[in-house]
Amino acid sequence: MTQKADLAERNKRFTKIREAMEGDSLDAIIVAGHGSQFNRGYIRYVSDTHLWAGDCLVLIPLAGDPVQVLVTYSGASRPDKLWIEDFRKAPYPQDEIVNVMKAKGITKGKVGIVGWDKAITFNAHETLKNAFQSVNFVNADSLLDRVRCIKSPLELQQIAELMKLSQRALDRFVEVIGPGVTQREAAAEAGKVIRAGGSFDDYTSIHEGDFTGLPRDIALKCDDMVEFHLETCGESGHWSEINVVCAFREPTNIEQKLIESEVRAFQEILKMAQPGVTLGEMEDTFLSVIVEDGWKLGGPAWHYSFHGQGMDSIEWPYFTPMLETNREVPVEAGMVFSYHPHRDPVPTVDRPPKIFDDIVITPNGAKQLSSDWDLTWRIMK
Repeated sequence: MTQKADLAERNKRFTKIREAMEGDSLDAIIVAGHGSQFNRGYIRYVSDTHLWAGDCLVLIPLAGDPVQVLVTYSGASRPDKLWIEDFRKAPYPQDEIVNVMKAKGITKGKVGIVGWDKAITFNAHETLKNAFQSVNFVNADSLLDRVRCIKSPLELQQIAELMKLSQRALDRFVEVIGPGVTQREAAAEAGKVIRAGGSFDDYTSIHEGDFTGLPRDIALKCDDMVEFHLETCGESGHWSEINVVCAFREPTNIEQKLIESEVRAFQEILKMAQPGVTLGEMEDTFLSVIVEDGWKLGGPAWHYSFHGQGMDSIEWPYFTPMLETNREVPVEAGMVFSYHPHRDPVPTVDRPPKIFDDIVITPNGAKQLSSDWDLTWRIMK
């Protein structure tokens, strides 16, 4: 059983949020979320409510009690002890938020909207603006992003427990995989483990031969490499990301050389990723090791080298070589990242091995959350 967040954890989060609000001269914030893997994390963070579907808005005044308004097709995801006692349901949450703001006298000043870029609906935004001509609504995404990117000791414990659950699921996949077993059958065995451990959602992908995608009712050949990728949302609402590669043949010399370079780059980043180091410097460390080992680099691919891992499957801060918008963002102790930098090498490797893992930044460097996980491949007998 995952250690549950309690009201003490809630109070710590609200204290940090209100300190940030005061620093930005905000009279209130409106937190928005959808029931999806990428847009529900804000709501879970402030209310411990897991959005299975629908929309939600939470009003947090600088002073006074918050209000949560939810439209959903399931109410079973609320915590046993409500974090926000004023919990309401409405078909259009923004209409209820308008009424609450009027009742609380929040009719002028500066109000932040969290979820401005991706979560709040156009209708909700327009309703709020039209109802309060004297309120300056501003984008407050970065406010909550910066608060929640530093995980509490409880969150770090929850994430570590989830990673162990994910590892057990992949171990089960390795146990059952074999010629003739279908992709779905093998993935379902892993799914049993994560469901029994309290997982809400998962993303699974299988790669064998020319096929990469969601598991299908196709028998595995198991005559080459089979890769199984797992991203799962645990009982606490946090995500993990990890993979395993099962080798039904001996790796070639060039494959072995490349995975050794990938592992060495990972170890170097674990050592250098101390507070104050930037995401761009982490990327440069990865690339420098690959080049030092004699590889030439192909063009950058569209992927995240590192991205925050929390209550959304991708959180700020993140870095991709295709944008480099966060190159100068420094890491801080308590940040958790999904780690998967890679660059297609020259000479070409048909199945370039890649590392997928989660790391946490500590005062002395990064720590591998999967601890004893084999980052290379499982040689199948």
